[in-house]
Amino acid sequence: MDGELMEIRYRFAGKDGEVYEFLVRLDARTLDHIFDPPNPSPEWTRLTMEQCVGCPLDASLRVRCPLALSLVELVEKAGTILSYAEMDVTVDTPQRTMSRHTSAQKGVSSLLGLLMATSGCPNTAFLKPMARFHLPFATREETIFRSAGAYLLAQFFLYQRGKKQDMDLRGLQAAYARVQAVNVGMAHRLRHVSEGDANVNAIALLDLFAQDLPFAIDEKLGELEYLFAPYFTTGQ
Repeated sequence: MDGELMEIRYRFAGKDGEVYEFLVRLDARTLDHIFDPPNPSPEWTRLTMEQCVGCPLDASLRVRCPLALSLVELVEKAGTILSYAEMDVTVDTPQRTMSRHTSAQKGVSSLLGLLMATSGCPNTAFLKPMARFHLPFATREETIFRSAGAYLLAQFFLYQRGKKQDMDLRGLQAAYARVQAVNVGMAHRLRHVSEGDANVNAIALLDLFAQDLPFAIDEKLGELEYLFAPYFTTGQ
């Protein structure tokens, strides 16, 4: 798999005939977003501009925010879109093609989630396994299932390596708290550059999921227990 690329293409088609396309290239092994950073890079991509609370990156060692750099193309192409604009959004992945007639906000939110996970931001890197099996337009229940499932699979691999596991999912709650801080920081950045509101509101939509998941771990995961009834059968 070394050296291979995984490509995911988003296509937004509006009623006015305008079409926006985004091709996200990922390293198939590391799941890092592969792209050429703009040169010169916009001022709003500086690490110190609206730097997220809890950001572990050192501004003396890194000039640019990796997540902000990943969003430059999206901001430049779609920064004028209004969140309520209706669009036909088509997503091509290596495995399948998915499409949906939806608001710009929801379509951009799906793309943003992919870019955030693969940007190189240390506080969103735990989302990379979900990016590998990207599911556009995921519902709340699907997001909770995939997030918790990916985290628990990580605990299995930690177990195999003889390391401590977190079966109570407290680490996942803490990770999503950091994602909330990233969402707030990026929303502040984008308010400086976007004429429309789709980008900012798309982050707000993502933040609803980030806020919801810690609550779901405590209160709502039990709602999914019925799905696993075969595992509880006597003799299994």
